[in-house]
Amino acid sequence: MNAKILLVNPPIYDFAAYDFWVKPYGLLGIAGYLRGKADFKFFDYLDRLHPFAAKQRELESDQWGRGRFYFEKIANPRILEDIPRYYRRFGLPRKSFQQFLTEQRQCDFVLIQTTMTYWYQGVQEVIEDIRKFCPKAKIILGGNYVTLCLCHAEKLGADFLVQGANLKPLGEYLNIAPDLMQPALWEAYRKLNVGALKLSDGCPFNCTYCSVRRVTVNSSPGLWNAL
Repeated sequence: MNAKILLVNPPIYDFAAYDFWVKPYGLLGIAGYLRGKADFKFFDYLDRLHPFAAKQRELESDQWGRGRFYFEKIANPRILEDIPRYYRRFGLPRKSFQQFLTEQRQCDFVLIQTTMTYWYQGVQEVIEDIRKFCPKAKIILGGNYVTLCLCHAEKLGADFLVQGANLKPLGEYLNIAPDLMQPALWEAYRKLNVGALKLSDGCPFNCTYCSVRRVTVNSSPGLWNAL
């Protein structure tokens, strides 16, 4: 019997965010490698074609598929209290995900993509809901946040963390051999008007202030890190 895997692209906590063709390419790439070897469900908080988002007229896409994310104004974190800008939670309402979880069967694993390190509040929110509604599921985190802030990520309560671009530990944890020739699992979306194609990985330079070398070194490939 195939493992049941839930894929989640978390909400964003930030001052600003806009959909310039933002898609969780890393998460869908990993799922693509497991195509036919696992059964998938997918929840993308940033999906502006989701039935809830589609009802919001201000979220309509322009002719190139870009547009605003649904957002809610929230209190600034204490460390950012002095910044005179509204802090926001970008993404579908939390209750939408909770309803999604109550309607789905229990899953074996939950794969959560992480990107910007300071977006960890969205990851934390997802983990809390998974623990409440799918307590038996094993939660797996991968991506930039995990790679760059491992000690901090360990405190969020996930079961398994994937650092960098080495997918071997993930395959061993899932007990599934990935097929690296498979494309990303774009069919996970119910409706899709734009996609993404990755043509290169990494950077030829090694600047001391840049994290690219850490998140793509020995990449085969470094998909967890691509949004």
